[in-house]
Amino acid sequence: MASITDKGILKAARDAKKNGADVWLTDESKARGVGRMRLRATAAGQCAFYFRYSDSGGKQDTLPLGTYDDKGAAGLTLKAARGKAGELSKLYQDGKRDLRAHLEHESAEKRARMETAARARTEAERQATAGTLQKLMDGYIAHLKRQGKQSEQDVRNIFRRNVTDEFPHLAAMRAADVTHRDISAILAKLIDREAGRTAGKLRSYLRAAFAEALAAEGEPTAHPDLHGFNLTANPAALVSAKKLSAFNRARERTLNESEMHAFLAALEKQSGTARDAILLSLYLGGQRWAQLVRLKPGDVDLSAKEITLLDGKGARQNPRVHRLPLTDRAAEIVGRLMDTNGKKPFLITLNGRVHVRTETLSAVVTDICAAMLKDKTAGTPFEMRDLRRTCETMLARMGISRDVRAHILSHGLGGVQARHYDMHDYADEKRNALNAWDAKLVEIASGTKADNVVQLRAEGSI
Repeated sequence: MASITDKGILKAARDAKKNGADVWLTDESKARGVGRMRLRATAAGQCAFYFRYSDSGGKQDTLPLGTYDDKGAAGLTLKAARGKAGELSKLYQDGKRDLRAHLEHESAEKRARMETAARARTEAERQATAGTLQKLMDGYIAHLKRQGKQSEQDVRNIFRRNVTDEFPHLAAMRAADVTHRDISAILAKLIDREAGRTAGKLRSYLRAAFAEALAAEGEPTAHPDLHGFNLTANPAALVSAKKLSAFNRARERTLNESEMHAFLAALEKQSGTARDAILLSLYLGGQRWAQLVRLKPGDVDLSAKEITLLDGKGARQNPRVHRLPLTDRAAEIVGRLMDTNGKKPFLITLNGRVHVRTETLSAVVTDICAAMLKDKTAGTPFEMRDLRRTCETMLARMGISRDVRAHILSHGLGGVQARHYDMHDYADEKRNALNAWDAKLVEIASGTKADNVVQLRAEGSI
């Protein structure tokens, strides 16, 4: 048996092509049980190296080593092929008698190591470029929008003004790297410029945003924009809210009947959708502006004299359906809005595309307040939110029960009793109370006592 040579390979290739049949060459060896390197020359002119051996069961097997190339550019030189064959021979002599299975196992382990390393690199890259604080804030806003929360716009504005614009370097930081010290620095700047209430709201919103992102890691139903932040803690929750609570004192300002008379007179001098929206809120007992401006034409039933609002306030996952009867004057306002905007997405709109912003309504109230302070028809400044408090206070003085007021104003209805036991819809009670309130507003606006005003002095009468 002769050893394979380069000349022998060239001759085997010529012979195979000439005869149209494969030619095999085998390296000589006096040793037994070490395997053999072989070369196969095909009629197509291709030459390839193999290692032949007998497995543990005595069955012969052949493993490919590579194609032949005397230059070593497109394949193996004879020397390189012998080197590979020698490695396999050593394994074989070391007891790896089932070489194919051994090599496949080694290959599988190598692939596994490579895949593990690739995953580690991918994870390291993902960690390095994981979602920023800005993306987390945007994801939380998207979460609020999907749930129909009225706080969405307020959250968006507070995040933009006090984080994105004021602390762009923190907004660009990985959310997982943000610490409670960073949150404290943001809040400290607000407190320094006497915006403590905003600081309290911002802490609350950031705490909620981090909490939602933390929960999203194991919750497939969470908004997709809240996934992938690799959070391990909630830095905003580590910032104490105890001292911030001092900035959240509840407002107590209410308008008396004289001030309400002046306010209604000033409001009647206004015109357009903003005036109608404010008047409608008042005639409906002081509805939340953020819910009222989202009223759609499809939520109106003028034949039944009823509208349906969606109360998404609080932690509830689905908005509470809040139906309200319309008094004659409220129905007149709604009818006017339907004539103008009945074919538009929102009933209370200025441009036909989006609803009126609550800031627009607030500006109207602020202007009226300034005028009233100037002509001394208001004792102290008041804000738009004080009107809701004024309405409920006056309803209470009329004898409208707390339960009925709660159903009119859609608050305090989240307890066990309301959720599971009290299934009464309070439709008649709400209609009677709002009719009485309508007459009371007419009395206040006219400055004279109306004959049809229903005074209900006993708490719980309605």
